[in-house]
Amino acid sequence: MNKLLKTVLAFTLAMSMTLPVFAEPTDTQEGETEATPAPVTESNVFSDINTENFAWAKPYILDMHEKGLISGYEDGTYRPDNDVTRQEALSLFARAMGSNDPANAEVLEIAHDKYDAIIKNYKLTWGTDEIAYLMYKGALKKTDLDTYLLDQEKATPMARFEAAIIITKAMGGEEKALADLGVVLDYTDAREVPSNAIQYVAYASDAGIMEGMGDGTFSPTTPVKRSQIAVMLSRTVDKTNYNFISGLLTAIDTDQKTITVKNDKDEDETYTYSDESSFKDLGDETQPADMPVNVESVITLSGKTVSSVDAVSELPNETVVGKYVSYASTSGKTSVRITLEDTGETKSYECLPDLSVTYQGSPATVKSFTKGDVLTLELKNGKIARINGNNKTVTISGAIVESVDIENGVHITISHGDDEYDGKTYEVSSNVLVKKNDATVGLDSIYPGDKVRLELEYDVITEIRATSSTKTTEGTIKSLTIASPESTMTLNIKGEEQTYTIPKDVVITVNGEEGSLYDFRVGDLVKVTTESDAITKIVATSTQESSGDVTGVVTGINTSFGVVSVKVDGSEIPLNVFCKDDSTTFVAADGKTKKMKDVKVGQTVEIKGTVSNGVFVGKLFVIVAEAK
Repeated sequence: MNKLLKTVLAFTLAMSMTLPVFAEPTDTQEGETEATPAPVTESNVFSDINTENFAWAKPYILDMHEKGLISGYEDGTYRPDNDVTRQEALSLFARAMGSNDPANAEVLEIAHDKYDAIIKNYKLTWGTDEIAYLMYKGALKKTDLDTYLLDQEKATPMARFEAAIIITKAMGGEEKALADLGVVLDYTDAREVPSNAIQYVAYASDAGIMEGMGDGTFSPTTPVKRSQIAVMLSRTVDKTNYNFISGLLTAIDTDQKTITVKNDKDEDETYTYSDESSFKDLGDETQPADMPVNVESVITLSGKTVSSVDAVSELPNETVVGKYVSYASTSGKTSVRITLEDTGETKSYECLPDLSVTYQGSPATVKSFTKGDVLTLELKNGKIARINGNNKTVTISGAIVESVDIENGVHITISHGDDEYDGKTYEVSSNVLVKKNDATVGLDSIYPGDKVRLELEYDVITEIRATSSTKTTEGTIKSLTIASPESTMTLNIKGEEQTYTIPKDVVITVNGEEGSLYDFRVGDLVKVTTESDAITKIVATSTQESSGDVTGVVTGINTSFGVVSVKVDGSEIPLNVFCKDDSTTFVAADGKTKKMKDVKVGQTVEIKGTVSNGVFVGKLFVIVAEAK
């Protein structure tokens, strides 16, 4: 809302305030007493510009008035022979450069943030938008403000040589003008042009913005009139041909020198830039390769070529990881180049002035890294706020395995006394070397609770050396979860509950015979052998079970967990029956052998099995009738 109000106010001010416009006449007249300008009610006619004396300026005056860059007085006059003050001239040129274009509202905000502290010293009662904009665009420097706006200077009429300087800067031609050291002015009064203005006068003249006075003179110190400023301004606008586009900057191709912008219709548009194009990120000069993308930006076109690109929004804070390539330091700015871990792209990031750097956990600088080191970059608005570097090969000692995840590749999460590693999850290499208690084992022998020393290369575990303590204890089963990829059992041991993971290769013995987890029920007494937080062996001398049978209709099937839900007549709640192909016999009513996959919702079934603590385990599963 603040941005919208600011845009509306800027536009309203531009349309209502009367300020000068550039022009070039064939003669000059004495200025009248300056009056406070006010908007006229007529759309394009002023009562005092219809005389033959101002016929040369009339079309320019009307053009600039229709474009909202100049206006007249409350009595319907334009007063073409009035002098133009320095502040008025500066404000008009700012408008010619786009200060009052709604697309530049956010640029204007950034300009105020950067320059208001300087501008306030000049006690301006109006026109601060325009001055801030000129400073942002590089058309005014602090020394220029002293020249044009200090104390009474702001109300002093602007001389013609000063207008030439401002025109050159407004057109972005200052660098080119100053590079021309052999300038010879073709005016009879060329010697009267101040030496510091010669190249500017030449530039404005060569560009066709300013001309002589008709008698071969330039008349450099003569005040600029309102009629003249209209002509100068109109020619400047036509020459620069600025067009302003706001949108999302989505891509920069430094090879083709193009930028891509997504417009308000969600369409991608591509524009060409040149070596003279200006790039700024939140008001700071930068190079095309270092510009952030996917940020709101304002594109200034001069004709069909990009004049400037201004990023006006910040990138979201993010963290990127990659391998260190190099660093560079130019013009007081440091950048770090890395190869990104996720995409393989090699990219440079500029460092913020208050950059924080650590290497292997100790304070460091960007010079501390060697090629191949793993860097974690914390970015703020696309620039590096913090770098945490580690050698490409890292050893983590004294870690405890929290979990082993085998869902998408193998990952190990550890706990550690060092916050840098505590709670971190690392990918495990497919050819990882695993040793446990000095014996070479498989990765499936690593359990939660194991104490490990990990060797990592580029943050991937390449070697695991684990130790574990083995002990045997007795307890009653408090809960049992059979799941893939990891089952768990909670035991009540001498009044305290302890939860263990159960590896798939756990050894189970029930009454001296090989058993499975499906043989156990809550309340069973078991003797377990544990390694760290995992159960490797379970022995039970008996289980609490009795025979039973069920008849009903199948309402649900979960083949992953081996559970069939059956609704028994007279019961509203379905009964869950545990059964699997390797422990349950499935048959049809005609005696044909079936599998669990043949069980369908809606079938009528008879199941015989055992009941232990309310858990029904099917031994014989008969499909009596198919679903209706």
